[in-house]
Amino acid sequence: MSPKQSRMLMLRRAGAAVGAALLFLLGAPGALPGQSDFLRRSEERARQILHKTVEALGGEAYLAAQNIVRKGKFYQFRRDVQRGSNEFRTLVAYPWKRRVEYGKKARIVHINDGEQGWKIEYKNIKTQTEEELRNYRIDMRHDLDHILRFRLREEGLKVRYLGKSRTHLEQLDGVQLMDASGDKVRIFVNSRTFLPVRMEYESPPRGKRWATEDEKFFHNYHEINGVRIPFTVVLNSNGYKAMETQLSSAQINADLSDTLFSSPRK
Repeated sequence: MSPKQSRMLMLRRAGAAVGAALLFLLGAPGALPGQSDFLRRSEERARQILHKTVEALGGEAYLAAQNIVRKGKFYQFRRDVQRGSNEFRTLVAYPWKRRVEYGKKARIVHINDGEQGWKIEYKNIKTQTEEELRNYRIDMRHDLDHILRFRLREEGLKVRYLGKSRTHLEQLDGVQLMDASGDKVRIFVNSRTFLPVRMEYESPPRGKRWATEDEKFFHNYHEINGVRIPFTVVLNSNGYKAMETQLSSAQINADLSDTLFSSPRK
């Protein structure tokens, strides 16, 4: 056998040995988990965390809440610079009713009830446009309370555990939810208290606005009737601060008339 043939034989044997080793590692029972087992364990871990998050927010009191009324002030920013502010009151009757009043005298009001919507602008009553109704549905899809109360049972929803991370002095556990349309929401909770700290999601284009990468940060939790509510929420858009809301009060299970969420036309 020539030296060249000898080297070729050695290379073939070395390749065969490497191939056998890879087959052993990939195919040996118990050596590496199958993809289905990995995804199952990832979903189990993620749902455990979300269950603990619901418990941290109030458990049965949180899930049984029929409505919530928030009152406070919001601040608008453009590239981290404050551009405006106003007072507001938001009334939400679960699962799909919402009324937002702007200003001390509530001269601008947006009302939504499922697929229907209206707006009052200085006594002028209009039906919301298809784009405004679409934006409302997008907002609800990315609303933390709506996700935890209703979307976790959504057909086709994939839930995955993202692992641990750290921000400032907090250690976080991350969970990703992806619905049947491919829309993703990531929720990060404090690893000790399981209270939500941050959310990440993409908002699609709205009017002349491009799609944005958004983050919400939750701070300053208060307990109201057994339910823990963040009184400070900060929205970052494409890496810049876009809005901050500061609550002055919140009420759970208020006595709200259905007329608050119906057409304002008499």
